Amino acid sequence: MLKKVGRVLLWRWRRNPLKRRSDVAEAWIGMAAAMLLLMAPAVGVVMAGLGERSALEQARGLHRSAAHLVEDASATPARFSGMADGQARTTVRWTMPDGSRMTGTAPVAAGAKAGSSTTVWLDDAGRLHPAPPTPAQARSQGAALGAAAGSGVCVLVVGSWWAVRVRLDARRRTQWDRAWVEFNANRGHRHA
Repeated sequence: MLKKVGRVLLWRWRRNPLKRRSDVAEAWIGMAAAMLLLMAPAVGVVMAGLGERSALEQARGLHRSAAHLVEDASATPARFSGMADGQARTTVRWTMPDGSRMTGTAPVAAGAKAGSSTTVWLDDAGRLHPAPPTPAQARSQGAALGAAAGSGVCVLVVGSWWAVRVRLDARRRTQWDRAWVEFNANRGHRHA
């Protein structure tokens, strides 16, 4: 007999006249939850790889081009602008391979003066794009996505398991209450 500090292990699978169907259901649901939790790291690793690959693919089809600032960049970058620290958005001008000149808004170093050079990222049609992530940034993005996905699987599995346990416990309490009412009704007490 398997015992662990006064408790019999695997009791829900053994023959027992007091065992309820809900006990067996709870055991199988717990086993399924444990198996799904073991898969969470694999989900995290797969999602990390996909996130890294997706971040690196942002650079596909983009090329660097030299541009010149048309106006001075703000000396103090706007907070919560979504740009890297020390950058401000300003108007820049660049020359396309066919010789035409294009103008657009791009992030540049904060405080840069009009006429200074900067680098912009263009697609094949000459449209401005944000700078693609470096390989280190892509790995970081992938790791963050993988950690979030693995954690999400864990939260989902444990939350579902807990919800099922609460439902089974409520059902057992209701059955227990009915059994007590039936027991008391059949006792045959006479009231004077």
